[in-house]
Amino acid sequence: MALHLYFGISALWGHEGYQTVCRQGGQLGDPLGDAWFLVEEGSILAIGQFIGRTSYGSITQELCIQSVRDGRQQEVTQIMLGWQDGHCPRTDLEGAVVIPAFVDPHTHLVWAGDRSSELAMRLAGASYSQIAEQGGGILSSVRQLRASSEEALMSESVVRLQRLMEFGVGTLEIKSGYGLELEAEAKTLRVARSLGQWAGIPVQTTFMGLHAVPPEFQGKSKAYARVVVDDWLPRLMDQGLVDAVDIFCEEGYFDLEDLENLALSAQRLGLPVKAHLNQFNSIGGIKVATQLGLMSMDHLEVLSKEDERCLGPDGPIAVGLPLCSLYLGISYASLGRMVLKGQRVALGSDLNPGSAPSGNPWLTWSLASLNCGLDPRAALASMTIMAAAAMGMQESTGSLSPGSRAAFMTLPLGFQPVNAVAGMGLNLATKVFAGNLIPHA
Repeated sequence: MALHLYFGISALWGHEGYQTVCRQGGQLGDPLGDAWFLVEEGSILAIGQFIGRTSYGSITQELCIQSVRDGRQQEVTQIMLGWQDGHCPRTDLEGAVVIPAFVDPHTHLVWAGDRSSELAMRLAGASYSQIAEQGGGILSSVRQLRASSEEALMSESVVRLQRLMEFGVGTLEIKSGYGLELEAEAKTLRVARSLGQWAGIPVQTTFMGLHAVPPEFQGKSKAYARVVVDDWLPRLMDQGLVDAVDIFCEEGYFDLEDLENLALSAQRLGLPVKAHLNQFNSIGGIKVATQLGLMSMDHLEVLSKEDERCLGPDGPIAVGLPLCSLYLGISYASLGRMVLKGQRVALGSDLNPGSAPSGNPWLTWSLASLNCGLDPRAALASMTIMAAAAMGMQESTGSLSPGSRAAFMTLPLGFQPVNAVAGMGLNLATKVFAGNLIPHA
């Protein structure tokens, strides 16, 4: 039994489990002061506090166990009563504030090459669709990824993942969708699997063959969608490469019929379904996503009155992507208003080469409060436990409650969530622990 105690924590945020945060309206409660947590084999076994007591002029510390995994209260009590005897390895965090490591439920991290030249086109007034019509956009990345070797793709992607981890990301999702042919999609998903093994953190691989229509199927989007759903998806599933599926449901890309066909096929295979919806237009996707029981619906920058009526606690989790809004200059998702309707909300980076190349979770946090209407505490919940729920992983990551992975970061004494908003993208983490201590570059 490999145990490790972390103590000397001035404030421990994110100690609640998923159901508690949902009952609190998607908000984190107050942090635990003078806190500790006990880790067993990489997972949280127990959390608690040292409570100061004054008696006859002297101050003593009384042990308080807040919560314990698997009913092991007596065992943990014995460990903690003797923690200063050196029987349990321990780390003094010296008064730091601790929050869970970020969870990023929406990235396109594996790509080849560079599309920064498109920024000049955008600054000159070109729209997303106009850039695509001139050979840019998703199909530009498709050409570059197809020409890249798996080794080169891994080398480029490792650098991006390392940067995210230095920013405090301890769990993430990686989508395919820049291959748009079977072997190129498989190559992307293999690299995504290898990245998780390289980093030693959970990486969910999402097959997004329905990201755009490839050149060889131009004008035949329905035929392409049938190939992806009926042929590629089961074959990639048989190779053990797919954890979830996604689709870009938007005018000029794929429609609600394609979403339904993908969802039904994926659900028969036991795969959760996500969808890019309402980024530029409202075409009824939120209603269909709710009816089909999707795990998440991502973007939602554009909402009709009918869309708003479909929002609520029983629908898919809404994943806001404010870095994309910033880069493209489009409207921001009204996440604060969604929360008032009881909608569960998560935040992701949308890290990709064309519309969100930053991936900075600290900037995501700031924009979510400044432009999407999320309270800073709610934004932190949306980047941790709610983001984990958008990946179906809320029982194992995204919080520092018993049973969750011991993935966390330390912040300076006195840190409050509003400081992240004021920091406008500054990385405030002093140390990041996501299985192992991740050194800053």
